[in-house]
Amino acid sequence: MNKAVLFALMLTTVLGGHSKEEWKSRTIYQLLTDRFARSNGDRGDCNNYGNYCGGTFRGIIDNLDYIQGMGFDAIWISPVVDNKEGGYHGYWARKWDQINYHFGSGQDLKNLVDECHKRGIWVMVDVVANHVAPVGTYYGDIFPFNREEHYHPYCEIRNEDFGNNQWRVENCRLSGLPDLKQENNYVADYLCNWVRNLVRKYNLDGVRVDTVPEVPKWYWSRFKSCAESFSLGEILNGRPHYVRGYIGPLDSVLNYPIYWDLTRTFKGSSFQALTNKINELEGIYGHELNYMGVFVDNHDNARFLHGYGNWDNLIGALVFSLFYKGIPIVYYGDEQGFGGGRDPANREILWKHMNRNSRIYQALAKVIDVRKKHRVWDHPYRDLWHTDSMLAFTRGDVLIVLTNRGQGLNMDIPNVPFPNGARICSVLEGGCTTVNNGRAHISLGSNQSGVFVRS
Repeated sequence: MNKAVLFALMLTTVLGGHSKEEWKSRTIYQLLTDRFARSNGDRGDCNNYGNYCGGTFRGIIDNLDYIQGMGFDAIWISPVVDNKEGGYHGYWARKWDQINYHFGSGQDLKNLVDECHKRGIWVMVDVVANHVAPVGTYYGDIFPFNREEHYHPYCEIRNEDFGNNQWRVENCRLSGLPDLKQENNYVADYLCNWVRNLVRKYNLDGVRVDTVPEVPKWYWSRFKSCAESFSLGEILNGRPHYVRGYIGPLDSVLNYPIYWDLTRTFKGSSFQALTNKINELEGIYGHELNYMGVFVDNHDNARFLHGYGNWDNLIGALVFSLFYKGIPIVYYGDEQGFGGGRDPANREILWKHMNRNSRIYQALAKVIDVRKKHRVWDHPYRDLWHTDSMLAFTRGDVLIVLTNRGQGLNMDIPNVPFPNGARICSVLEGGCTTVNNGRAHISLGSNQSGVFVRS
């Protein structure tokens, strides 16, 4: 056996059968377990988004057809450990050896993963190794971290610390949450064994790692090894070099450096700014861009449609995220045009709004199908043309044309990847056109998006 094959086999074994290269082919649907679906088809309302609303593992199982109908082949679920009451989101860990009973039992979680795997859907679980539930300085209700020595001395992270005082970011409390002391051998060993056992017991395919900058990089390197699966970290920071420093300690990270430019552009700012950011990130990240999580919305930020309301531009932003370099992540509810503000308003219940005829749901189904059939992740990102109000690029034999302003588009796109005389058609807007002298004449209405493939 040659060395390259042996290395590939070793890598696959370490990552539970799914390497970084394999994960880049996935399209992830992020959901909050408490807000996606209740058990037994219960579609009652929720009157307090700051507490549990009743979503369960069983509810997810019962509605996998809804997810699969859009073409998603991976889901990201909330943290699963037992939480302090009120911890509907999963980030207030209380008893690390137990499953959150609000979501269901350990067997329910196993059933969810098994059912997903039967359908070819991978499961990524959110994990936290930085903090525990907000219990002040009394730790008696936290298991197993019930001693003062398990935590850093009390101090609070200040807004000005981010980017200026990394020691305080790593040693003080984020939003008052007791900060675990990874320098303590018991804490370090327990977290390592816990994540390993969690992944093995429930046959999970990957972990999304919360609050990454708040824990030293040296510990993430160990945690990544213990997880034995693909690790995708959250660094809620737009500074590219700062975020880049966590690739290595973890397998990859969410692409926050492009997030703000992406959302501003599809709300009417110039595509030139987005193109400049793309070029900047190419120089900093290179090949690692292929494994970064690309998203338009998530549970930590106000939704794209909050105070805006233009579905066409949301579709454009989602199309960009699905065809740009990286692993696309779509936040639940975007397919129904949700527009909640800062949390918990952006953590709406979905079970009353599972309309498969929604225009965004249908658009996602069409473009994810193209993404998968044409294996765009195997092909480079090529910018063919851009102006302040449009962007045309290719991934392999797929032409993506996006607009973001009211005037629409009527122009020839040069250097398209199709032979002269080829007829190409868009699965969204734009109809069909015939390639002539390496150019495709594209017409799009106000704020519309075109995804063109050979007919």
